[in-house]
Amino acid sequence: MKFKVKSQLDHVEKGGILDDCGPSSTAAAVAWASAYKFDPSAGDAIKAKAKATGFIEKEGVSDNGSSLGDLIKTAKELGAKARYAKSWDDVVLSAHRGAGLIVWVQQAVDYPTVEISEWHKKWQNYWIKKDKKHISDGYGHITAAGWDAVDGWQWACPTRKGKGNEKFGVVVTEEQLKQIAASKKKITGGAAYKHVVIVEWK
Repeated sequence: MKFKVKSQLDHVEKGGILDDCGPSSTAAAVAWASAYKFDPSAGDAIKAKAKATGFIEKEGVSDNGSSLGDLIKTAKELGAKARYAKSWDDVVLSAHRGAGLIVWVQQAVDYPTVEISEWHKKWQNYWIKKDKKHISDGYGHITAAGWDAVDGWQWACPTRKGKGNEKFGVVVTEEQLKQIAASKKKITGGAAYKHVVIVEWK
């Protein structure tokens, strides 16, 4: 089974604001956990987050950043079970049982060599000319992932288009996913698993 991307690019606000990575990736993780018996869109999850947290975002303002706690509430609002990972073994075993993963990252700091979205490449090319420090600092971001017995580990960045050549997540190894999850450690000081929420379907 291939991991569907839920793209935040469908929700660009005035001024090119993109701040819906959290609910977009939550929708992807919930859909995966249900084996696509329930298949919410990014828009569905944006509404679910507003209902679960009581926060209504403003159009054209970068104000919809998400904490992992917000996304646990959002996943539950969408009908799933969600919790913080207890260890990396917990991440792996839960994924092998069919759980979806919400992964908090600092994109693309210390990433392994993996395919990055076309949107990210444009972002990178823009800052190469303006201020390279933005590239070395990266940006806080929420992504999703899952494991399948046939297709293996798949990592879905919501800056992918969700259609065409970016309809599905990128195939990665377990070590690559762990390295991606560890990208946030320079800011949080936490181990890779501390940046992961496990989402299971009831």
